[in-house]
Amino acid sequence: MKSLLYYQTFEHPENPNADWVLFIHGAGGSTATWKKQLEQYKKHFNLLLIDLPGHAQSAKSCIDIPKYSFEFIAEKCWEVLDHLQIQKVHAVAVSLGSIISIQMFDQQPHRISSLVFSGPIISLDLKLRIFLRSGLMLAKIIGFRNFYKMMAKIILPKKNHESARKVFIREANALTDEEYRKWTAMYGKELDSKLKSLFGIHQNVPIYILVGKEDHFFLASTKRYAQRFQSVKMEIIERCGHLVSLEKPGTFNEKSIAFIQGPK
Repeated sequence: MKSLLYYQTFEHPENPNADWVLFIHGAGGSTATWKKQLEQYKKHFNLLLIDLPGHAQSAKSCIDIPKYSFEFIAEKCWEVLDHLQIQKVHAVAVSLGSIISIQMFDQQPHRISSLVFSGPIISLDLKLRIFLRSGLMLAKIIGFRNFYKMMAKIILPKKNHESARKVFIREANALTDEEYRKWTAMYGKELDSKLKSLFGIHQNVPIYILVGKEDHFFLASTKRYAQRFQSVKMEIIERCGHLVSLEKPGTFNEKSIAFIQGPK
């Protein structure tokens, strides 16, 4: 029998036929990443939260898998939906989770109603390529856990990013060295081509992006993506860094719920 990823469900108390929303955290996160979303989202939808391979309660779910890929992780998420007999979802994802959710759409487009991204990783410019390549070499010297702490401070440098940065570091500390190795291996040379294949074409699904104005690594590429495809709706959130759903949960919840519900 296949080892399922750990998951949590919250069913709407009054409407069992409400739409399902799937939450996908980023690298180093967990179902706890979405703590600030649950109260508001539970009023409108059925919810499914998943711990990705190697993370939190899924720490040992894929311990026998020597190498990860975005395709593999997306398939593991689909296994949970199949197990629960959930036919269709709106996918809400943060950071690296955006790649996983759009990979899920690429695999089974008829089962994704919409995609919502909080601080997505769309493409790699020269600065990002240099940062990742040098960072991964440094990680082998200072250790992957220290590398993630350093990365958190670089991506979320400002005082108003501090609370989100602490959550990122706290959750990432739970990963083992082997899981760090498997996840960071996906940031190598193949990541650029993967991003181009998934985000370089028009995806026939409603996409909504909330990105922080202070997201100095990913804002420019996100803008270019939204300008290229008219079906992509993007909003820039003031005084906010990379992790919009953590830094500005009230704004994120209000705007993303309204998008998923659609015009009234």
